[in-house]
Amino acid sequence: MFSPRRPLRYFLFPLVGVAAAACGSDKSGITGVGGSPSPNFVQLQSDPGDYIGGGQTYNYTQASAILTVTANGGHLSVSISGDQQWSGDFQSPSALTQLQPGTYSGLQRYPFNDPATGGLSWYGEGRGCNTLTGSFTVDSVTYANGNLTTIDLRFEQHCEGGTPALHGTIHWRSDDHTVPPGPVYPIPASLWQPAPGSTPATGSYVYLDSDAGDYIGLGQTYTYTPATDAITLTATGGHLSVGVAGWSGDFQAMSTLTQLERGYYPDLRRYPFHNPAKGGLSWYGQGRGCNTLLGWFAIDGITYTNGTLTALDLRFEQHCEGGTPALHGAIHWSA
Repeated sequence: MFSPRRPLRYFLFPLVGVAAAACGSDKSGITGVGGSPSPNFVQLQSDPGDYIGGGQTYNYTQASAILTVTANGGHLSVSISGDQQWSGDFQSPSALTQLQPGTYSGLQRYPFNDPATGGLSWYGEGRGCNTLTGSFTVDSVTYANGNLTTIDLRFEQHCEGGTPALHGTIHWRSDDHTVPPGPVYPIPASLWQPAPGSTPATGSYVYLDSDAGDYIGLGQTYTYTPATDAITLTATGGHLSVGVAGWSGDFQAMSTLTQLERGYYPDLRRYPFHNPAKGGLSWYGQGRGCNTLLGWFAIDGITYTNGTLTALDLRFEQHCEGGTPALHGAIHWSA
């Protein structure tokens, strides 16, 4: 059922005009500092027992995730590529050619919904409802020349006829050009570094220092130099791959960078399943790799010559499966 936010004393033709007027101005009331529009965000709040959100709360902005909002007729699609991956579909009743302010209730799972009623579906992280009930409310929406320019939307969905709900709030405007920040510089002095004298004094090397209990390095220390093992580095855009003695490493910058830069890249997940707004990493080999990981890398120095990587100093830390033991590594290389 669609419940417009205007009184129902209007008949169909006047109602269309009222909705169009509502779509022509921002009614969200969401503003930032100094009255400026608030940056785009998606917030999810999952009740205990809700299968989709796992009883957690999630907050995303364009500084911390890639938010994509697309409207096609009466359908809105939302995707989030961040520390988690989410997708949402919101379909208005078939009688509407565009989303309009109001509450759309009595909904079932999109795209298996009754077209006359509309539908919705929020899913991700490998989880989705087989069946659902729910509603969404468009608090405000604007279009320019048929293109969506702003929307404020709230929704609620219940999986498999259950009571626990997933609630969501979407605030989006097309003129928000916020982008994720680049690497942190200066690099924090507290980050791990190889102990003095633990690495070769000259020449290229890869040094690995594994804590007791670390699954990847098995608590051992490894040092590789070109005298005994080939060290290969390949940089493509913001991605670096490293290979040595059966080990492989991937280091990915945030999506805003076209090539790696000096600085600290924190709060990273496993490449290639990482948050593109932050970057990612993965060190694996000898038949061992993390299913999930948390970590960081820091580039102390980097040189490109005519667009080709020619020198690099990089440190990293990774923790498998949320564990405390770490694998640390240092790479010093020149072409």
